[in-house]
Amino acid sequence: MPQDHIRHPELMKQAPYYSTLVAVIILLAKIYGWVVTDSVSILASLIDSMLDISASVINIVAMHLALRPPDNEHRFGHDKIEDLAIFSQSLFFVGSGLFALYVAGERFFSPHVITDTDTGVKIMWLSVFLTCILVAYQTFVINKTGSRLVIMDKIHYLMDLFTNVAVLVSLYFSAKFLAIDAIFGFLIAAYIIYNAYQMMKKALKNLIDEEFDEEDKKKIFAIISAHKKQVHAIHDLKTRYAGSKPFIQFHVELDPEMTLRDAHKITDNIMHELEDAFPGAEVLIHSDPFGLEENEPYRRIIS
Repeated sequence: MPQDHIRHPELMKQAPYYSTLVAVIILLAKIYGWVVTDSVSILASLIDSMLDISASVINIVAMHLALRPPDNEHRFGHDKIEDLAIFSQSLFFVGSGLFALYVAGERFFSPHVITDTDTGVKIMWLSVFLTCILVAYQTFVINKTGSRLVIMDKIHYLMDLFTNVAVLVSLYFSAKFLAIDAIFGFLIAAYIIYNAYQMMKKALKNLIDEEFDEEDKKKIFAIISAHKKQVHAIHDLKTRYAGSKPFIQFHVELDPEMTLRDAHKITDNIMHELEDAFPGAEVLIHSDPFGLEENEPYRRIIS
């Protein structure tokens, strides 16, 4: 995820409301389009829009809860609500994608001519236009906040944009090739399921406290290594994400003759540099005397 953002709570709260409004307008248009055309590709796209609405509504609730400050019952904050919301959304996506696959398969073996394709084309162009505006707005919010919930919401609508274009192609060529409607419906459903699986994996990693990837860990080691004159080694590095909030903790091994004031100054400097590299991070550094922790797990000499 991007590491150079400052969180703006108001922007993060507003984004799901705009997403929901646009999704409702698009959904109503697609319902009408499906009724007048009986297109399975529009049906699959309609299901995608229904999921967009459910995702945006969940995001509204999750965003308000996740942005609450830590309290006595949740000392680490409420950021994991983001991951729970994303995980639940992915389950909805998988189920609805499977339904769309079933409908597409049935239509492939029993194809029929799509009616009133002109109306269907107009509705899908409207959907493309509205989705492009929303994605541009979400990109702006992501650049300001780095919110994973908004990133996931943007992925939903990029998927929607892809499906809208696919439906347009299907409608344009359906008169010449009847099975194309079912084929595009199948591709859209498969795409929904694939992206749902990717979302599920990312959320699950956070829910089970999986470590940062190697690139981010190298960044942490590089920051600490810049203080190699004072820091002789580190051990017991632990990292995780809760929502979009990074957590980093480790022990630094310092000169045993160093004063407490100097040790505090060094760890403070490292902490601030890590917070700059991982905005919003909660960093916990414990100081140990060098030479006493040789058997500690994940020990690394700084040279």
